[in-house]
Amino acid sequence: MNHKRTLVFLICALSLLPYAQSQNSTSTPFSVFGIGEIETRDFGRTTGMSSVGIGLQSENFLNRLNPAGIAGIDTLRFILDVSVGMKISELFNTASRGRTTDFNFKSLAVGVRLSQRWTSSVGLAPYSNVGYQQTVQMETIGSAEYVNATYSGSGGLNKFYWTKAYNPVGGLSLGMTSSLVFGNITHTAEEDIITIKDTYNASKINFDFGMQYSHWFDRHTNVIVGAVYGYKSPMNMERTQMTVSYNSIVRNERMPDLKTYIPETYGAGFSVLHNRNDAEWILAADYKETKWSADRSRHKYLRYADSRILSAGLQFTPSTRPTNYVQFMRFKIGGSYHETYLKVNGYQLVDYSLSFGVGLPFYNQLRQTLSYVNVAVNVGESATGKRGGITERYVLLSLNMSLIERWFAKHQWQ
Repeated sequence: MNHKRTLVFLICALSLLPYAQSQNSTSTPFSVFGIGEIETRDFGRTTGMSSVGIGLQSENFLNRLNPAGIAGIDTLRFILDVSVGMKISELFNTASRGRTTDFNFKSLAVGVRLSQRWTSSVGLAPYSNVGYQQTVQMETIGSAEYVNATYSGSGGLNKFYWTKAYNPVGGLSLGMTSSLVFGNITHTAEEDIITIKDTYNASKINFDFGMQYSHWFDRHTNVIVGAVYGYKSPMNMERTQMTVSYNSIVRNERMPDLKTYIPETYGAGFSVLHNRNDAEWILAADYKETKWSADRSRHKYLRYADSRILSAGLQFTPSTRPTNYVQFMRFKIGGSYHETYLKVNGYQLVDYSLSFGVGLPFYNQLRQTLSYVNVAVNVGESATGKRGGITERYVLLSLNMSLIERWFAKHQWQ
């Protein structure tokens, strides 16, 4: 009966994907550049810890940040992970101010241990998001009249991935993620009676690698260290340009491909688990760098810069032998500093954020497993540091459901 419930839930989630992926998940002018706003959060169990994960591993955690991290999944467990997010943003500079709200399906993943040494997971998640609209007044050539010009963008790239993890010996685990990065981005310019729409389509296979080593110093303290690496891979985006005048297509032609890259990435992280007097603490931190500067921007005032993310988070569980519901709960806090890959007019876009979260358990009595609903809030600010430039302040709400079932287990009936 529980297997049927899981499959029905999975089918319902899959049926939402065509609709969810067609919606904008951002409304920031910064997404006008490059392939848009890069998605760095995992929207899973650790979102309340600022999405740390390179050095995290557990029996009920589908880790998207390090492919070696799924090696801890229990032999008889099947995990279904679904996430949604809502972002409330306030954009302002010295001349104007505005507010936007975006809601989007964020990720879907399943994972299971295949054998004593092999674990596998498949999933779908956003890679980048594009969503903006701006209207400006332009002077008509040869006259003193002005017309409104509207510039907008939508779409983004998604990532369908397959992760494999292997335990060769002891506390060592190795992992690899094979990803298909795909999607389309549309930029539209409307000036008077003419609309020009540029559409970019991408499809590229990419690989990432990871490792973790776990060691128990005693019965109460476990330390895990991890590392990840992804190599630079060229990606061509097919470009089509369509010109419309008076609601009639004037021109629709294939343009030269946009040559870009999936950049080289490397990172390291650690976590420390400590339990004493039944309470459990997990402290984790990550550092990740992405070599975007190897690519060149086609915009006059834009340069790509190496992206750097430093994140740290803390999780507290009141008791590993709970006697009431509050003691079951996981309380989380974290913070991150992110130098993004965009440098506008010589100023790099930087993002600061704080996160808070809680894991709410619910118990499956028949299968004797504990599943979680994870709720998190991220509060942050993105700005170029230039006086008078655009600043974005946001609140990001995320909801994740991690449904854990015992599969392949034989039940005894009396």
